[in-house]
Amino acid sequence: MRKKFKTLAYLPAIALFGIGIIRCVGGGASAGNCVVDDAISAAESQITIIESPVFGKLPSLFEQKLKAGTILSKQFGKIKTESMDEATRNQQRREDAVQTLDDYYQKKIEEAIEGLDGKNIKVEFDEKQVASAKCTLKLTDSERAYFNLVFDVKLKQPIDKEVEFKWEYRDATGTRLQVGSDYIIPGAKFVKEYMATADRDYSMTFDHLYIKF
Repeated sequence: MRKKFKTLAYLPAIALFGIGIIRCVGGGASAGNCVVDDAISAAESQITIIESPVFGKLPSLFEQKLKAGTILSKQFGKIKTESMDEATRNQQRREDAVQTLDDYYQKKIEEAIEGLDGKNIKVEFDEKQVASAKCTLKLTDSERAYFNLVFDVKLKQPIDKEVEFKWEYRDATGTRLQVGSDYIIPGAKFVKEYMATADRDYSMTFDHLYIKF
């Protein structure tokens, strides 16, 4: 009996998990599931949470969550099952772990959202066309961390025909990261909303906007 236990003790953690015995490395995460905790700790060691200019901690949280999910998926992918019952139990453990991971990061995301609703974003523009412009973040879905960019623009001269309105996402150096556009009849003043999310490639370095017609 003693010999059998000693053999089990030296099995890899993933193999132990596959036969219903969990042995975790341990770490600072506290998702309540040690396999998930290990995945989170590994992701935290690779992806540092930092403040982005517009979306705060959200972009790096999304990146870290994605990394943790990938690590967790690889862990479960290594588990070998020898029967349908084992495969069913493993699938349930996997679903439970994914839900635990989602719940852990959802709480972090909701905390990071605080203070972003109504945040002002710097807007640059061609002073020959535009008299004033401002843009604010409007939270539209707290669970998914979806926002709208709300533009409030006054023109120096009314435009009473349809034109292409463009807004450029720029970083702190003025480098263009992404472009959005819409065809509108702006008149002398207009207020428009367009969707924006914090999980895009440019979200981390997005600093301000530039608008033009």
